[in-house]
Amino acid sequence: MKFDPLFKSENNKLVKIEGNAVFNTEKLHLIYGENISSAELPSESSELVGIQVKWSAVELQPGVYNEEFLAVMRDYLKLLEKYGRFAFIIPQTVKQLPDADTVQSYIDAMVHCARRIKDCTSVIGFAVPVELLEKDSDLGPNSYSQWFVNEMNVKHGHYVYFVDSAVISEKKLEQQVQSSNFILYKK
Repeated sequence: MKFDPLFKSENNKLVKIEGNAVFNTEKLHLIYGENISSAELPSESSELVGIQVKWSAVELQPGVYNEEFLAVMRDYLKLLEKYGRFAFIIPQTVKQLPDADTVQSYIDAMVHCARRIKDCTSVIGFAVPVELLEKDSDLGPNSYSQWFVNEMNVKHGHYVYFVDSAVISEKKLEQQVQSSNFILYKK
């Protein structure tokens, strides 16, 4: 299933292609993935939702995914779709990422998550995990951030990608973000 993109990045801002409306990414309506089964629909003024999803909620043990959680998340995303709202996924982990194999497992879990929600047109993209941004000294082709985007884009080329503006500031990567397609967001 392939979708045409609904959004684009323009000067690190989120722009809806139809009508060129700029969406505010500084005051997000945040939903915690573990509460998604009881999450209410955001108000009409909150067209954009950030859904924080923990790695441990997606992957129960190496290579074993929590399909029940992913189905509940998909149901919520379909509800957003029905009401014309949009979301992006904000991956999180409390695990350490000491080596490339662990990073690959984390990315694989998020790619699996994307695969399970691929038919939800309400999902416009993913945030680059903060844990990967923190490992980067730049945002170039060999960065952890670009590794994440490249893996996601194999099957989800219509997604846009977000980066946490606080981490970008802390890492002094503002100049590099300006020349990228990343969209800045604040929690």
